[in-house]
Amino acid sequence: MAKLVYLILLLLFLFLPVYGSTFYIGFDLSSADSFFADGTRLSFDFSYRHSDIRLSLPVSYSFCLDDDIAALDVALRVDYYPFSSLELFFGVDAIRYLRFFGLSSPEERNVFISSISMGYTFEFSHFYVEPRVIAQDPARLNEAESAILDDHFPFYLDYYVQLVIGTCF
Repeated sequence: MAKLVYLILLLLFLFLPVYGSTFYIGFDLSSADSFFADGTRLSFDFSYRHSDIRLSLPVSYSFCLDDDIAALDVALRVDYYPFSSLELFFGVDAIRYLRFFGLSSPEERNVFISSISMGYTFEFSHFYVEPRVIAQDPARLNEAESAILDDHFPFYLDYYVQLVIGTCF
């Protein structure tokens, strides 16, 4: 799996044009409320945008100390900006991979799920704010995996809102 991630990143950097592009590094501010819940989630987003297409690599790590379980969530998301002046985007996960760790983790530790998203990107010089609405597993293909996430991580909902803030250059 690590070799596949390295290969995808290498191909992206080799074939992506740099002129007129924007790179984003952000933190999901809405994950800060998980510190007051049963589990905790740390979520970061690394993105590259050229014209109306953006490729994102969201990475989040969730853990629950009470149940001794953790999950690493990595995705490759493609966002499309149909109206560039409005900065509205629609996104879909090309691939999304979850890996469970810990004593209470399920028998199948590797899970592939999907999600779709919609949101706005507000840029202010070298700073950006991005509210998003995400529908996780909209086709309901992974009911068992969704049940595991619901049992151990209360912030993995079918529909949830993210507020990503960060820097762009």
